[in-house]
Amino acid sequence: MTKVTIILGLLFVLVEVPVRVLVKHKHHFVWEEIVGFYALFGFFGCIAISVFSKFLSSKILMRDEDYYEKRYRR
Repeated sequence: MTKVTIILGLLFVLVEVPVRVLVKHKHHFVWEEIVGFYALFGFFGCIAISVFSKFLSSKILMRDEDYYEKRYRR
């Protein structure tokens, strides 16, 4: 990264953060007014994906140790 890119990025942050704090935003839904809603939504969504993938791998995809031996035993 060049110095110009870093300076422009910092300048953008220094301008954008106060604008976001000072300007009143119109909320379309009630839950948008809760501070940190989208952070919590993302956190619990990540947990749900992890739990679901654990269930999927253990109950549906995983086979017994002797799965192929039983299947192809002659």
